[in-house]
Amino acid sequence: MSSEARTQRHYWLPIPAPDGSGGTRHAFRGHRWLGTPTETAICERGTPMARPSEMDWICFPTCRTCDETLKGEQP
Repeated sequence: MSSEARTQRHYWLPIPAPDGSGGTRHAFRGHRWLGTPTETAICERGTPMARPSEMDWICFPTCRTCDETLKGEQP
C-alpha cells in the first residue's frame, strides 16, 4: 500500500482507559489493526492495543479529536 493510500485509510478501535474507568473509540491510520501492542491514534495519543469486546464498541464514546481531524482532512 502506498504511503498516500495509507494516510487516506483509517480504522476505529475502542481503547480502554488505563485506570479501567471506561474508554474511548479512537481512529488509527491504516486499513486495520495488525495486532501490534501499541499504536498512535490520529489524535496523537499513544495507546495500548487489545481486542475489544462488543460492549466496548457500544459503551465507549468516539474521540472528538480523532473525529474532527478526519472531518478536516476530507476534500
